[in-house]
Amino acid sequence: MEDSKEVQSIIKDLQSASETTVLAAIKKNRVHGNTKTFRVLLDVLNETDAPAVEAAIIEFLFDLKEQGSADILAEKLAGNRMPFYDSFLIAAFWQSAIDGSAYLKLFVKKAIKGDYMVALEALTVIENFDTAFPEEEISDCEEDLNEAIEREKIKDKKSLLKSIREVILDLPRL
Repeated sequence: MEDSKEVQSIIKDLQSASETTVLAAIKKNRVHGNTKTFRVLLDVLNETDAPAVEAAIIEFLFDLKEQGSADILAEKLAGNRMPFYDSFLIAAFWQSAIDGSAYLKLFVKKAIKGDYMVALEALTVIENFDTAFPEEEISDCEEDLNEAIEREKIKDKKSLLKSIREVILDLPRL
C-alpha cells in the first residue's frame, strides 16, 4: 500500500535541514502521522542537534494516543540505538498512558543497565501496570533484579532497583 500524500510530505519534511520545516512536520504528524512517520520521528530525535526539535519530539512522545506506538517504542529501546533517550522513551509509556505491560522484562533490563533516571522511569511505568503476569516472568525479573542489586555500587540506584523488585513481586499473577 502506498503512503498518502500527507504521510509522504511529513516524512520528507521531518528529514529537512530546516528546523522550521521539521517543527511544522511534527505538528502535521499529530494529525496525519502513522507508524512509518513515527519511526522517522524517532530517528530524527536520535540525530538532531536542535534543542527545539528535540523538545517538540519529546512533547509529542508524551502525548501519544495510539497503543500501536508501544511496539515501536519497545523496539527502539530493545535495539539500544538511542540510549541517551531511554528515559524519555520509557517515560512516554506512563505520560501517554499507553500499555507497556507486554514489555515488563524490557523495562527491568533497561532499569538494570541504565542510569538512575532510566531506572526511575521504569519504576514509574511498572507501578502503573494493572495486568496479571505469568509467575515465570515475575520470577525471571526478580532473579535479574537480585543479581543487579548485588552488583550495584551506587546507593540511590540500588535503592531504586529494590523498589522495582518490590513492585514486581506485588504484581498480580496469572
